Amino acid sequence: MSKSLKILEYLLLAIAGLAVLFFVGFLGFLTLMTINDQASYSGDTVDVGPIDYNSIVTKTEKAGYDLSGPYTKLDEANLIDPGNVESLEDRFKTDYRVSRIALYYNLNTCLEFTKDEKNQTLVTLYNYSHHNDAGDITPQMPSMFPDDSWMLKMLGMSLGLNETESGEFLKQLKNESPEQKGVVSLTTKENVDFPAVYAYLNQSKTATFIGSEDKFYRNDTKLGCVEFVIPETTITRKHHFSTYNIYVSSSGFIRTDIYMPTGSAGKEIPEEEYRTVFREMFENVGLPTEKLDEIEFDYTPSIW
Repeated sequence: MSKSLKILEYLLLAIAGLAVLFFVGFLGFLTLMTINDQASYSGDTVDVGPIDYNSIVTKTEKAGYDLSGPYTKLDEANLIDPGNVESLEDRFKTDYRVSRIALYYNLNTCLEFTKDEKNQTLVTLYNYSHHNDAGDITPQMPSMFPDDSWMLKMLGMSLGLNETESGEFLKQLKNESPEQKGVVSLTTKENVDFPAVYAYLNQSKTATFIGSEDKFYRNDTKLGCVEFVIPETTITRKHHFSTYNIYVSSSGFIRTDIYMPTGSAGKEIPEEEYRTVFREMFENVGLPTEKLDEIEFDYTPSIW
């Protein structure tokens, strides 16, 4: 056999081998997709009206269902206690917390209050107006701080400090600044006096945009913002290997869905069956079962 024929033979064998590998790999991929594929149902969001959220959480635990979600119990979350603000209590009509407060000195500089992982108050000064030639944020030097008078007023009002205490806190904040870039943070055991902060923002504002975040302005200049959270959770149970979820917000909105097990693509659950499961869950956790009749479910045969 000539050298050219041998080379051709090797090339054909190599091509055949690659074709087999490709086919086996593709077949494996299809098999994996089929095994992991699943069907699902998603229900409408409905307003069930005023609910006793804490009671629902307690009944869910007693029923043995799983609870998940970022704010299942607000008392156990690291959030700012808002105290008593009548306008907000009328607005939310339920328990709520504050996740973040920002008081603006100018467009690039603000003083922020949050809670850290140890539930201490974290005070952070942001200043993004100073950059070096490479565009990096330069260290937050004391000379870059807002006027002392503004800082002392904001610290005193927000943390309930007197003039001397505010001055000491500001001094500590400035001592921390050379080690940090663009921001400087300090924790304190003092709690935020939220009613005082909210009163200040409301007295100063000319416009407020309400959503999950309230923004306050005076003559188009941003004064501050407040981010709120309300209790919400996901109630979950298994039935015949399918996962049934009810998403509950303390504001009275709920949503439902079902995830069937892997490999269930194209399979369906009889409507009577899944509505019976949800009706039992509604009854056990204290949700109005008649609202279940308002929920329409959309079926998705595959995740692909």
